[in-house]
Amino acid sequence: MGSKPEGNKVFEKSNIYKDDDSGKVFLIALLAPIIMAFLFSYIASSIAQGQEVEIEVITSSMGYYIAFTICTLLLYVAIVLVYNKTKKISFRALNLDFKMKWQTYLLLIAIGVLSIFGIQYFIGAIDNFLKVVGYPLSSDLAGLNPTSWGKYVLAVVFLGIFPAIGEELIFRGVILHGLRSRFNDIVAVILSALMFAIMHESLQQLVYPFILGCIMGWVVLRTGSLVSSIIIHFVNNFLVVTFAFVENMTGFSFGLADKWWFYIVALLLFAVTFGIYFIIDRYYFKHKSKVPHERTSTKTSIWIYISFAVGVILLIIASILTITSGKVG
Repeated sequence: MGSKPEGNKVFEKSNIYKDDDSGKVFLIALLAPIIMAFLFSYIASSIAQGQEVEIEVITSSMGYYIAFTICTLLLYVAIVLVYNKTKKISFRALNLDFKMKWQTYLLLIAIGVLSIFGIQYFIGAIDNFLKVVGYPLSSDLAGLNPTSWGKYVLAVVFLGIFPAIGEELIFRGVILHGLRSRFNDIVAVILSALMFAIMHESLQQLVYPFILGCIMGWVVLRTGSLVSSIIIHFVNNFLVVTFAFVENMTGFSFGLADKWWFYIVALLLFAVTFGIYFIIDRYYFKHKSKVPHERTSTKTSIWIYISFAVGVILLIIASILTITSGKVG
C-alpha cells in the first residue's frame, strides 16, 4: 500500500480493483468513444462544408482514421489514469509486470499465432451463417487497409499496437481484476471477455473477441501480468493486418472454399487449438495465478448490471443500423 501525506491527512492507495470499478469503467469505455465519435463527426462535417466536399471524403481519408485511432488510445489510457487518480488506486493494480521468463514471452507469441490459425476458420463458418441470414459483413480494415508498404506499417502501428495497449488496460487491466473481487476466476474471465465482445458493437465481431478475450484473460491470470495479454492481442492484430497485406499484394489468401468439408476442418482445428491450450496450461502454467485476488464483494455492484444493459442496447442499435444501411460502419 502506498501513501501520500497531505497536511495532517494520509491518503491510502489501493492495489486492487473491485467489481464496482469494473462496471463503472466498462460504462465509461462504452460511452466515451461515442462522445468522441460525435465530436469527430462534427469536426469532419465542418471541414467538409468549408472545402465544399461530401463528408465521406473526409471520414474515409487515412488522416482522419489515424487521428481517430490515436485519440481512441489516448482516451482509453486517460480513462484508466483519471479513474485511478480519482479513486486513489495505485497503477500497480493493473499488474503491468515485464518480469517474465523469456520462454514465457515466446509461448505468448505462439499462443497469439495459434489463436489466429486455429480459430479463424471457425469464425469464418459463423461469418458464412451471418451472410446467409442477410447480415452485411465487413471485408476490409477501414481507412488503413494495407495496400502498400507505407499503409502496412501504419496499420501495424494503429491497428496492431494501439488497440493492444488501450483495450488491454481497460478489459484485462481494470475490468478482469475488478470482477475477481466478486466472482471466481472462471466467471471473471468469461464476463470480462463478454464485455470485450459487446464493446465492439457488431454481431460479426462478437464471437471471436469473446473467444480471444477468454484466452487473454486466462494467460493474464496464469502469468500474473497484463503484459501477456498485450502481447497476444498485438500478435493477433499484427497477423490480421499482415494477411490482408499479403492478399492485397499477391492475391494469396488463407481462406478456404465454402464447401461441406470446410466446416469439418473448422471444427477440427478449433478442437485441436483448445487441446493445445489445455496442454500448455497443464504442463507449463502449472501454478495458479501469481496474483491472488481476495473476493471482497458479497453483492454484485449495480454498475455491472447498468453497464451490461447499456452495452447490449448499443450492440442492438449498431446491429440494426448495420442491417438497415447494408454495410458495416
